[in-house]
Amino acid sequence: MSDLPRFSVTSSLPAVLAVDGGGTKTAAIRVGQDGSIQDFRVTGGSNPFDQPAWRDVLAELVTPMRSGIQASAFGLAGYGENRAMGQHIQTHLQSLCPNAPLSISNDVDMACAGAFAGGAGVLLLSGTGSIAWAQNAEGHSQRVGGWGSVFGDEGSAYWLGRMALEHLCQALDGRRPEATEFAQRLCTHMDWPTTNPEAMDALLGWHAGQKHPRSAVAQCARLVDSMAEEGCQHARFLLTQAATELARSIQTARAFFPTETLPWSYAGSVFNSRSVLTDLTAVCGAPQAPVLPPLGGGILRAARSAGWAVTTDWIATLAQQFALLASPSSTQGPA
Repeated sequence: MSDLPRFSVTSSLPAVLAVDGGGTKTAAIRVGQDGSIQDFRVTGGSNPFDQPAWRDVLAELVTPMRSGIQASAFGLAGYGENRAMGQHIQTHLQSLCPNAPLSISNDVDMACAGAFAGGAGVLLLSGTGSIAWAQNAEGHSQRVGGWGSVFGDEGSAYWLGRMALEHLCQALDGRRPEATEFAQRLCTHMDWPTTNPEAMDALLGWHAGQKHPRSAVAQCARLVDSMAEEGCQHARFLLTQAATELARSIQTARAFFPTETLPWSYAGSVFNSRSVLTDLTAVCGAPQAPVLPPLGGGILRAARSAGWAVTTDWIATLAQQFALLASPSSTQGPA
């Protein structure tokens, strides 16, 4: 496990725990009653549907952080999509956190709670996978997308990486000549030959050698964005296609609540792309900056379960703590 224990845990003080488990990364945070972060750790993916070792991942991450915890909240990719798996997840998490209230939800549900501090809106999550989660003022919710890499996840990092590799293959064998320059640049970035059959050998060998191919393909999305920033028009085209798919998710989610004007916000690695955000803004309007990151949504739920006074000032303090955590200049933030 590649954890980041940058904080000193004081188990004698009241604390709550939140865990955000995705397909590529799982993060856990421990927060005190004053809103201060006591511990923060990161490890690999824990999606129960494609990570066979998900139990071990969560146990190794949570066990050092659970002493003295008054409540915990977990947001896990895929939770709620299969009853049998949901029961397995619940049983395992109860064994990890047996002595305090436990909240379990889909990771995007938790992200929505953080983005709007429990209020109404549409949260668009696009990381390894993609899904939109809408919640109205009365607390009714609706999901759009999130069907997984085989059936959906349009606009996600995996979808974008797969499209990039698909276009690369089609350019290399002559089916997509307009993507030739893109394919050559992508091969160069990946340190592969730029012509067949050597390029094919390199691509197939790279994929076969991945411990978790879905995560590896998703990482290619970063290269697409970098190439677009460097002026590659075909890379920019792929990002526009991703934004089009994501915009459709927002529009569909909003349509479930036609009498309300729901703001939208975002979470996930795809939104590190300036191009994707620009295209989405043009179609769906300017997004609302998340009040809190996904882990913050979990902390809010856990704090309320623990009976803490979750005031506006407390949320503002928590937001400041997360901002410090994410600061590149912070010695406490993630590397």
